[in-house]
Amino acid sequence: MQRKRWGIGGAGRGLTVALLLVLALLQAPALAQDGRKVYTVSEIAVNKRAQSGQIARDQGLAEARQAAFTHLFQRLVPRSYHRAEPALTQDQLLGLIAAVDIVQEQTTATNYRAQLTMNFAPARVQQLLNSRGIPFSDQPSPPLLIVPVYDWAGARQLWEVPNPWHSAWSQHTGSNGLITTVMAEGTAEEQLLLSADQALAGDSDGLQQIARAYNADGAVVAVGRFRVDPASGKPVLDVTLNGYGAAPPGPLTRRFEGNPGSRAGLAAEQLTRTAAEAMTAELDDAWKTANLQRSGPAGNTLLVSVPLTYIGDYASVLRRINEVSAIDSAVIARLSQREAQFRLTYRYSLEQVQRAFDQLGMALVKEPGGWVLRING
Repeated sequence: MQRKRWGIGGAGRGLTVALLLVLALLQAPALAQDGRKVYTVSEIAVNKRAQSGQIARDQGLAEARQAAFTHLFQRLVPRSYHRAEPALTQDQLLGLIAAVDIVQEQTTATNYRAQLTMNFAPARVQQLLNSRGIPFSDQPSPPLLIVPVYDWAGARQLWEVPNPWHSAWSQHTGSNGLITTVMAEGTAEEQLLLSADQALAGDSDGLQQIARAYNADGAVVAVGRFRVDPASGKPVLDVTLNGYGAAPPGPLTRRFEGNPGSRAGLAAEQLTRTAAEAMTAELDDAWKTANLQRSGPAGNTLLVSVPLTYIGDYASVLRRINEVSAIDSAVIARLSQREAQFRLTYRYSLEQVQRAFDQLGMALVKEPGGWVLRING
């Protein structure tokens, strides 16, 4: 299924930036997002017992480093490459970690307990993965709207309650790996904009209007069809995910089966919970696969012009560029009332950089006068 590209709304308007502020901005490079949050692993629980508190601490921290790296590796790398996780020594793991934040810590005569956050150095992790030939993505998705359509015996539900499919997906919104998902509240206006049948048909206008209301740059129509197989007596949930806008286009399909003879209502609740969790992981994996990155030559640079409505748009343009993790830095080269020029430094191929901008609703295009970034692309 072809993904429908969506544009984004214009930048917010405010007062014209004062000349002194503009001059100050011109003096300093604007560092782009380096994916620092992506490379942070939080809520690492340590509970280790040994001959002494110090030994327990050393062993507990060693296990925590390994667990954090495995978590990060699986966050960045598609599932088909998880078996390629390299076996690293403690010295190698220490070399990848930029900082450790100790949230809580307690050491006794024989125990060590702690809750930690480990911040990995993006460039070092990228170098490791590239040296091993392991493809990865560190580009977080923009918010994606989940639209769950539930079909039971031909009766389709989107906004109606109770609805086990809707309830199951509501438990998995927020940040999951590299994707962030949101769900609509189902207001009267939203119900008028989009019906279950329109969602199934991929109604771009309705989906886009509701997505924009939740600051989402894409939508995923998640269809769950529940039935009882007449031959086996097994309850079955057939799931299909189709993406629009910045979302992976799909379709992503999977079948979930319960035990024969299970009560239909209970089976539906169990299968929808299992399916929503599994398909959230499938969606994250599809996003990674669509945004795989391999390093090109170091220090690639590109001079890019960005049209401005007025000079104060500079700040919002910089904010949008900062969302693109493939960009290492954005240095202002020239600023006028109607245009800003940035010198971008990037670490991947130009095609990958263009795709990264495209995923976030921007278009990096070559025009006769040079490269131009269209924020409303």
